[in-house]
Amino acid sequence: MGDEDEILSTMEDIAAVYDVLVIGCGPGGFTAAMQASQVGLLTACVDQRASLGGAYLVDGAVPSKTLLYESYLYRLLQQQELIEQRGTRLFPAKFDMQAAQSALKHNIEELGNVYKRELSKNNVTVYKGTAAFKDPHHVEIAQRGMKPFIVEAKYIVVATGSAVIQCPGVAIDNDKIISSDKALSLDYIPSRFTIMGGGTIGLEIACIFNNLGSRVTIVESQSEICQNMDNELASATKTLLQCQGIAFLLDTRVQLAEADAAGQLNVTLLNKVSKKTYVHHCDVLMVSIGRRPLLKGLDISSIGLDERDFVENVDVQTQSLLKYPHIKPIGDVTLGPMLALKAEEQAIRAIQSIGCTGSDGTSNCGFPPNVLYCQPQIGWVGYTEEGLAKARIPYQKGKVLFSQNVRYNTLLPREENTTVSPFIKVLIDSRDMKILGVHMINDDANELLSQASMAVSLGLTAHDVCKVPFPHPSLSESFKQAVQLAMANGTSPGVHVRE
Repeated sequence: MGDEDEILSTMEDIAAVYDVLVIGCGPGGFTAAMQASQVGLLTACVDQRASLGGAYLVDGAVPSKTLLYESYLYRLLQQQELIEQRGTRLFPAKFDMQAAQSALKHNIEELGNVYKRELSKNNVTVYKGTAAFKDPHHVEIAQRGMKPFIVEAKYIVVATGSAVIQCPGVAIDNDKIISSDKALSLDYIPSRFTIMGGGTIGLEIACIFNNLGSRVTIVESQSEICQNMDNELASATKTLLQCQGIAFLLDTRVQLAEADAAGQLNVTLLNKVSKKTYVHHCDVLMVSIGRRPLLKGLDISSIGLDERDFVENVDVQTQSLLKYPHIKPIGDVTLGPMLALKAEEQAIRAIQSIGCTGSDGTSNCGFPPNVLYCQPQIGWVGYTEEGLAKARIPYQKGKVLFSQNVRYNTLLPREENTTVSPFIKVLIDSRDMKILGVHMINDDANELLSQASMAVSLGLTAHDVCKVPFPHPSLSESFKQAVQLAMANGTSPGVHVRE
């Protein structure tokens, strides 16, 4: 450990020495621990949650996607006339939120046990407790009911995830004013459910409770929802959700939220355009205005670090802090989108940088695929039209409606929306025909987006895609058709659309 050997030798009560210590066991931390152990590094992992898997498993992606699917099935079963057109006869459906939460809790425990078994199988020591730096190579671990102890590690991976951002004037009490984490564990369905924030998390939770019968309102301070989305896609998404019954208050800020004697929440809103304030009433207000790196408790200040070091002062090739190259932050504590896939790729890169894993196995996360798991799902990867215009990149586009796809018309009945039809849009570079971006609305966007992400990440051209045979009938054929339409656009700036 170089010049620090003399300092480290004075530490007392060192309980264990590891090659790699991973702090946090979400998708990124789990991947880092597994990768390190599998290449022969003595590895330990510390996590303070009762179940391994991090926020992703306990109160993030897994519960949200589970409840989204279950609530969608309930909503579909409510469309009795629509289903009976396809020949199925149903009794009226009923949704039991307490039973759903019980099943979800069991599922989370089972998945957490999978993490535990895999780590054990690969000889990773797991500590259930908190971690705090004592110096750059020593961490104090405190487990419930036990005396804190010190472990030493040659490399330390920080994968502690993120926490909900609080809002001034709107104190989260997890009763009437709740976080997005708490929303996913509610065992009842609020009559009036208001959400502060129109990002991906807010929209997905809005869909869950709207499907289950809540009157849902989304309050967004910007003029549009999902700021990182292609404008056409964002507009279509908002229209779809409005048609399903979700209300939007755009260009509007929440100034204050207080409960009255009857338990009703009175939310003071300010419209940024009209400059007028008014009171909005609801039963539950969920705060979903973003998340921030969760570094509290690590005592990073004791080694001369602050939160900015994890965002600004990182060698992204090795996932190493510039000040301490052996400390490797990954996932939500680093710059960029807070996605599990980013954390996993950074974990692989971090362990590879130690020099023990051979060839590079990481992917190109410059344009990670994104999915909004409402119904229908919204998916996108790569450049937006606005991004291409800003970068002055000449492009062509092809847009295909899924209603023209044979397979699409053989699938489950779906609510008709005459305003927005599910589509796929492909953007290609006019100069070399490389695929730059793909945007879609479809019930299976999460699966369809994989081939689009492959094309964008590998720099495939439209010609490459057109050489590949696609199964018929399949939804994926629409991707190829959109690519062909984009190619047919010639050298013009790109408005060739078949609708």
